Order: sequence, then C-alpha cells, then structure tokens
Amino acid sequence: MDTPTVTQPPTPRVSSDNAAAVPYAVQMGDFVANVRADCLPAQVVQHAKSRLVDCLATAISSRALPVPAVAGAFVADSRGGASIVGRRQCAAAVDASFVNATLINGSTHDDFLAKSHAGAVVVPAALALVEEHGGTGADLLAAIVAGYEVTARAYLGGPGMLPRFRATGVPGAVGAAAAAARALRLDARGATHAIGLGAMFASGFGEGFHSGTMDVKLNVGWASRSGASAALLARAGATASPTIFEGTSGFFHAFSNGVESAPRTVEGLGEKFLIEDTLYKERPVCIFVQTPVELAHRLVRQHGFDPAAIEHVRIHAPIATYTNPGYQNAAPFATALKARISARFTVAAALLGRPIDTYEYYDRTDDADVLALAERVQLVEPSADVHDVLVQVTVGGHCHEARGVEMEYQLPSHEKVVRKFQRLTAELEAGLGERILAAVLAIDQAPDVAELTRLLRLV
Repeated sequence: MDTPTVTQPPTPRVSSDNAAAVPYAVQMGDFVANVRADCLPAQVVQHAKSRLVDCLATAISSRALPVPAVAGAFVADSRGGASIVGRRQCAAAVDASFVNATLINGSTHDDFLAKSHAGAVVVPAALALVEEHGGTGADLLAAIVAGYEVTARAYLGGPGMLPRFRATGVPGAVGAAAAAARALRLDARGATHAIGLGAMFASGFGEGFHSGTMDVKLNVGWASRSGASAALLARAGATASPTIFEGTSGFFHAFSNGVESAPRTVEGLGEKFLIEDTLYKERPVCIFVQTPVELAHRLVRQHGFDPAAIEHVRIHAPIATYTNPGYQNAAPFATALKARISARFTVAAALLGRPIDTYEYYDRTDDADVLALAERVQLVEPSADVHDVLVQVTVGGHCHEARGVEMEYQLPSHEKVVRKFQRLTAELEAGLGERILAAVLAIDQAPDVAELTRLLRLV
C-alpha cells in the first residue's frame, strides 16, 4: 500500500551556537537517523551484538511461560512479515514486537539500563521492523544502539518518575520508538515524530510487582509494541510535538513533576554511547535483589557457617532499591514473580543453598525453611547517605557482614554473555543454539536478518 502524502509542520531548528534551544526530541531524532554501524566505535558494535545474544537467550528460555502464552494467544490471528521466537507463523511487526518482548522479559533474566529493561523493549521492535521492511544486519545493530541510547536518556531527563511510574513502560516506549525509527531508516524529521509519539504512548506503573500478577510483564510487551507503532505512524505521516519532553504539558512535567534534570537528555549525545553501561543478570531475579543475593552467597562461601543456624539477617540498601516496587514483598508469595523480586525470599533462599540460579526453583513458593528464614530478614529503611548494599547475617551471636557497590558485579563481558546463552539454550536440538549464536556474531555482515529469524522460528 502506498504511503499517504501528508504535509507536516516544520520542525524547529536553530543554529549550532544556540543548541540548547533545539527541542530535545529534535536532537534525539537527528541522532537516531544518523546512527550507522560502520561509523560506530568497534566496542559499541560489540556491545550491540552482546545485547542481542543476551536477549535471544532469555527469549528462547521463556517459550513455555504463561505471559508469553497469553501474548501469543492475543496475536494468534495476526499475519505479516515478522518472526516470533518459537513460532512458525510470522505476524505483523507490532504484534511480533509485543510477543517477543514478553519472551525476553518473561523469566526476569533480561538486561537493565537506566532503570529500564532496555533490551526487552528495544530488540523486539528493531528486529521485527528490520525483518518486515528489508533492512540489513548492520541496520539492526544501529537500531539497537539508537534504542538503548534513547531509552536511557528519556529516563535521565526525568528520574523523578520513579517509583510512581515504571521506567520500562515509560522511557522504554520512547526507546522502542527510536529503535523502530532507525530500523525503518526514517529521516531526522520522521525519527523526531516517532520519538514524540513514543513519548505520548508511554505508560506503566509497578503495582503488579506487589501482587505478582501479569500486568507488569505485559507492560513490557506493550511498550515495545507502542514504540513500533509510533515509528510506523511517523512513516505514514503522523506528527508529534517537537517539545514533547520539556514542554509545559510534556513528558517530563507529566511523569517527573518538572524539568530540572531535562538537560541530561541530550548531554554528551553522540559522544558516549550508553549501551556500554548496560547491566546483565546472572540470575533470574529482580535487578534490585541481585546484589544482596550475591553478597549472601559470598558470606556462605567465606565463612562456611551452618545456614540453618542463622538467627537473623539485616539488609541495608539505597533508597531507590528499598522503594522499588516488590523489593519489600513478604509472605504469602502467591506467585513465583512475587517471590523472585522479594529481597526477603531471594536472600533467604541464597543463604539456605537453594538452586536460585534456575528459573524453576521459584515455583517453590511454599519452601517452609525459606519462608521461616525470610521472616527473620529485616530490610533496613535507609538514610540518604546509603549508597552501597550491606548484608549482615547473625549466627551464634556473631554478625558476619558483606558489603558491595550495588550492581557492580553485573557489568557484563562478552564471554559471560556467551556462556549464559549457551546455558539457557542447552536444551535446543543439537547445533541449533550454536547456529543462532554464529548468526548473531556475524550479523553486521549480513545483507538481511532472514537467516537469523528463520533459526529463531525453529527453536
């Protein structure tokens, strides 16, 4: 179908000596439209490949989970040119984005950047639109870099959105729109409108983390779908306000109650690529309990005390962690999701030597010993000067302590990501995981993504 001709209002631009007056959406649109894989630093391209490897690993491992099953049923009649992991039938790009996002995020094992599960929203939108509209492997990598960048910057300009709103559903929708715009090769004006529409479609909050319900997982899928829709609408001629972020009725006032941090949205844009700051998860638990769990493991390894003799546990964490929805969850744990984001449950399980590295363990929300110890885990309300995580375990009247910088050990290496991929895809038929990995690692040279998506439909 021919794209309709639409007369668009001019997008404000000013001379370079007054760059601060250029609307933030315009600056990000210019950036997104001009990202090219062959012009990026080599390490940034490598990070994009690693992010793709990690996202596909978690998607493949989530194929049998309930939320992706619901998402798949929702789009069952969709037909188009975009692949869904584990399904033979292709779907419309917006629907493939939705389901693949729930797959990547499904096992709570996906990556994290600037308070968002960036990969889960960015990669599905980028992959679906590159596949459906005929882009190259290099286009896919450029779209991933653009999406991670804008996801992070949309949060950095309005950090006051937390904990009332959920970053993955709010900045994530904007980042997905940026990735989709680059995947469609929109020009700067089109990318600006796509980003603005993504900001308009943004939504999400974290109440479902207290109950362990599906809504917070489906929100991830919807953010990716919204971003893909935003770019397709911009391609068809839709427009959005160029001052969608900083305007008096815009994104930052709505979600963050002000524009005090707004300049960070474009600070260093195009100079430092924020995809390099992405954290990865070694374990399928909330990002905010990864560090306490690691410290608990460290104490057991160092001191060899009898976990059954633990008298009580105290966990000190920064305020952003302490107030994150779900961190303070207590029994009863009605669902596995409610348990896997609870500091009490996950740390108790770690101290008792439970197999917390496996997704399946968290179905055991009735583990009596873990529940009993979780009752003796105290989450200390932090003061403003608390920046590290401290776990204190008292055994026989003696207090053992382990302290660490929150999330520091979760900076990924490419080797760690590959090992995680191999672990999560070990059940695939012989050689299939290795072929998917090889296709990703060579994606920058691929004329299209057809071979990669063909393999993903076979898992």
